[in-house]
Amino acid sequence: MYIPKLYTSPFPYFAASIVNLAQATYGRLYGALEQPLSQNSQTVAFSTRKMAKVTFALFGFGNMGMAHMKNILTSPRASVKWVVRNKIQEAQKFVQDYSLSARCTTPDNLEGLYNDPEVNAVLICSPTSTHEPVIRDSLLADKAVFCEKPITDAIDSTAACYDLAEKVKRPLFNAMHRRFEPNFCSVREKVLKKELGNLRLIKVTSRDLAPPPISYIKTSGGIIYDSTIHDLDMSLWLAGSQPESVYVSASAFDPDIASCGDYDQVVVTIKFKNGVVSSVENGRVAPYGYDQRLEVLCDKGMLQVDNKRSGLVWEHLAQGSSVPPIDSHFTNRYPLAYAAELEHFLDVMQGKAELRVKKEDTLNAMRLVRACQKSIAAKGPVTMET
Repeated sequence: MYIPKLYTSPFPYFAASIVNLAQATYGRLYGALEQPLSQNSQTVAFSTRKMAKVTFALFGFGNMGMAHMKNILTSPRASVKWVVRNKIQEAQKFVQDYSLSARCTTPDNLEGLYNDPEVNAVLICSPTSTHEPVIRDSLLADKAVFCEKPITDAIDSTAACYDLAEKVKRPLFNAMHRRFEPNFCSVREKVLKKELGNLRLIKVTSRDLAPPPISYIKTSGGIIYDSTIHDLDMSLWLAGSQPESVYVSASAFDPDIASCGDYDQVVVTIKFKNGVVSSVENGRVAPYGYDQRLEVLCDKGMLQVDNKRSGLVWEHLAQGSSVPPIDSHFTNRYPLAYAAELEHFLDVMQGKAELRVKKEDTLNAMRLVRACQKSIAAKGPVTMET
């Protein structure tokens, strides 16, 4: 997902309240979904080490790096020791401006970081092409890994990263943030408990405000892999079943995007083995804002998550009414999800929880992406490979 740089400070005035609310919401909503580990739990594939604070090395310092840095620095259970950035001067200025003790380095000078015994984990939000070597080297250096989607750009290499994590007994976390958004979690909890009866239909709407630069499109892997994968994972997470077939209708209205062999509007229909149908609509352009909606139809009613608005002031006049616009970009829409996924990772590191996004979850989403790509090529529905 391309995220335009629409702010410069990683510390909005409400940063602490966001994290506090996320922690409270995390405990309330995830209680039924994520049980604490018993002392004799045999289900953890990696070793956990009791620690009061997890020390991170942060790879990448763009919008996502800034968002994660904010959450690390506002959590009493986390700290940052290293920042890795190609443009090291920018990282150094940030560290100096906020009087941090973190060290800065470039991607070609990582020996000190990997040999630092105080670093417990790395947080990766650098370009996808860098993920595999950073994950591999970090795991071999006995560091846990928190990685922005995707783990890698291929199923085989992703599986190999998970296999290495299991071998060295360190956690590898794929940060599929929508699984940690409080409202989506509330919907899933109701679905799991069948409060409205059996699930029938999932409808996901996901539209960006504006398309990313063509330079980004060329290296993104395409809209399905870059953007729609979040909605596919959401469908898998809610449906509670494996997909049986998938059909994708895709168009490119922007000639520059079309020239890259990509699309800017897709509709995906997924039929699951339990009969549930999911309809995913994902686009690169929605001039009114960052449109993120979810609708779930069950036997006895419907659950709906609407857009979050940028303000609370509604204006009503004789000639009509106006409402605040919806949020314009990703980092404003999902701050609670980012904070909650960090708290989850810290729980995992401190031996309090198991990873909620496991190897098979990641691979299932990637398999569904591959099926979508095949459907586009075939211009028709395809059956999922067994």
